[in-house]
Amino acid sequence: MKPLTEREEELMNFFWERGCLSVKELLDLHNEPRPSRTTVATFVKFLEQKGYLDHRAESFGFIYFPIIERDEYCAHNLKSVIQRYFDNSIQNVVNFLIKSEKYSDEEAQEMILQISEVKQK
Repeated sequence: MKPLTEREEELMNFFWERGCLSVKELLDLHNEPRPSRTTVATFVKFLEQKGYLDHRAESFGFIYFPIIERDEYCAHNLKSVIQRYFDNSIQNVVNFLIKSEKYSDEEAQEMILQISEVKQK
């Protein structure tokens, strides 16, 4: 799976939330100032080349739709982060999260409980 740029991921989120979209519909979903139609069409082309989107012809143009699910993309990215930064160890991830002090003791205990429940199944 080829990595997405931040902008490509932003566009994919529109597809994952809404399904099939034309370039015009995609453009309309952007806040002001909107990017140009050409810019959006170029990013859609990149997403199609990377294997994230496909299209079908309609009477008024092309309709694009995701062929990679959000969960599949997230799982791939998470696995990659765990491999690169945590020596492929979930335990290292949990230790990092707990030590980061951004999580309360209750949240840490809930994480540990959830991991225990999954392992028991």
